[in-house]
Formats: sequence, structure tokens, C-alpha cells
Amino acid sequence: DPVERPVCFTPLPGKPYDPRMLLTGGEQSGAFKEGLLDANSFVEYLPHWAKTVVVGRGRLGGMPVGVIITENRTVEKSILADPANLESKPQTAMQAGQVWFPDSAYKTAQAIRDFNTGEGLPLLLLANWRGFSGGRKDMFEEILKFGSFIVDELTQYKQPIIVYIPPHCEIRGGAWVVIDATINPRYMEMYAAPSARGGVLEPAGIAEIKFRRPDVVKSMARL
Repeated sequence: DPVERPVCFTPLPGKPYDPRMLLTGGEQSGAFKEGLLDANSFVEYLPHWAKTVVVGRGRLGGMPVGVIITENRTVEKSILADPANLESKPQTAMQAGQVWFPDSAYKTAQAIRDFNTGEGLPLLLLANWRGFSGGRKDMFEEILKFGSFIVDELTQYKQPIIVYIPPHCEIRGGAWVVIDATINPRYMEMYAAPSARGGVLEPAGIAEIKFRRPDVVKSMARL
């Protein structure tokens, strides 16, 4: 597609949507709206593993790129039965969107490595993460290790990396630290839509740190 063509698809605030539509375009307000990538160029791989992250390849203005994008909807994770345990049964677990879990963090790191060392592709990373999962089970499954893998792969990347926060999306918590452009300043740049948001802490968390109990008591007395 021509580089100058407009990108018309814009997600609506507060409404879940298929993040692939940011890349391929989709129906909106009764008409088809073009996405970021060239028409019919996006090919997703490993779609049924670690569904909170979508990875694939496509073309941007005719140039091949690797793409990583956040799933913003809640997804199902299938857990197979343990063949060594006769009482084990297949299970289904729910995973929240906008969160890196151990499997999706590893999937992200592996995709970055494939795009860099295997194929030498520029990387387009559409970011919409609230951070990493912090439950006891996820800590036991080494979420911190897999998160560090992402940093390792980004620092070693030798092709251009564009991190883009789409409209009405956000970067929070540890996700900001992992994909901050300063970890690879030679190749990495970060951009954001005017309606995008970013910060290490949520507003309530910042207020709780800055506005301690003595300050709260003084305000109560004043009011």
C-alpha cells in the first residue's frame, strides 16, 4: 500500500475489540476502516498459545515487519491433563487482557528473537499493557524470568523497533520498564496517540504514596 494512505481504524474508548483490527482494519460505523498494515499482508502465528499476546508478520508500506500486539480481551487458556496422573483432567483458566502472563511473556520474547536473529525484520510493537501478572502461581511459574527475557531480546535487537501506544490504550507498571525506548536507544523509538496514557502507577496508587495518612487527617480537619 502507499505509505501516505490514511489509517482510519480507531478503537472506541472502554469497549473491548479484536486487536488484530488495528493491523488489518475492520468494520466500524457501517464502513470498512483501514488498519496499519498493508491489505491482506498480516499472517499470525501461534494463535492458540499464550493468547494474551498476538504475534505475526506483515508489510508496512511494502516493507516486511514483525508485529507484536496486546490482546485487550479476557481469553481462555486450555490446561491439558497430566498423563502421569490418572485423576488429572483437562481444565480451562481465564486470563485477563492487557496482562503479561508467564506463557505470553515467553511468547513475546521468543517472537522478538525470531524477528531479530532469524529474519532481520524491523519490529512494530503495539503496546497496551497494564503490567505483569503477580499471583503466587505466576511467580512460581517464573514470570519475572520470562519478563527479563523480553528486556534481553530488545537490548540485543539490531533492527529498527517502533513502540506505539494506540488510541485509548495505556502502558502501566512493569510493562513500561520492559519496553522503554532507553534500553536500546540506537534502534528503539516510542510513540503514542494523543489519547493514549502511560505511567508506572495508577492514579490511585500515586495518590496513596504522595498523600500519606497525616496529610489525609489534616485535610479531614480542614474540611
